[in-house]
Amino acid sequence: MVLHHDNNHIFTYNCILIRRNKFKIFFFGGGNVNTHAELREKLLELNNQTTNFISELKQQLVTDVPSLSLLSYFTHSINLTGKEHEESFLIGGFHIKNLSPNTFKNIYICLKIDTENQYHFSGKFRNMSSSNNNEMPVTWIRFDNSNDEKEIWFKLADNKQLDPYESISFSDMQVTWGNDEAFTCSIVGFVYTEREVDGITSLNSINLSIN
Repeated sequence: MVLHHDNNHIFTYNCILIRRNKFKIFFFGGGNVNTHAELREKLLELNNQTTNFISELKQQLVTDVPSLSLLSYFTHSINLTGKEHEESFLIGGFHIKNLSPNTFKNIYICLKIDTENQYHFSGKFRNMSSSNNNEMPVTWIRFDNSNDEKEIWFKLADNKQLDPYESISFSDMQVTWGNDEAFTCSIVGFVYTEREVDGITSLNSINLSIN
């Protein structure tokens, strides 16, 4: 994906690209976004638009891969600025759909962020080492599970579970970077459970190439 901007406007592009076997879905949209609130509205709109084709995707995957118990995918929106000393950012979510009659309590996700550029990652989670009892309840807990600096690991909080045929999301994922140089980045997601010990790769990935 190549994105464009000028000094007076911010452009946001949303996309989902899913390929599995012979089944393909592509959605692409763009717009002029001036505020962070408008960006969130764009992301909400994108999430709503996924509902119809995820239902179709579910039926297709059940037909093609009967043993598949979970699927995962990204939604995201990009906010670019051409102003000096300001940061551009990606905001999105990583969503997991339970296709089975099973309840999952032990869910782990790995987000692999591959880039040579400097960036900052944030999201709606707490760190495993946090001892602040006054923190707001969260769905995901970040923990160390790899020596690979490109990998960020999370586990489902103890009081959470993924019920049969329901969905759960890692929300408000945000990647920010400076606009003083080109930025190239790819993000792939993996889901692990007690039944899927080898992991399930996300149906789509996020790929950015910004000049």
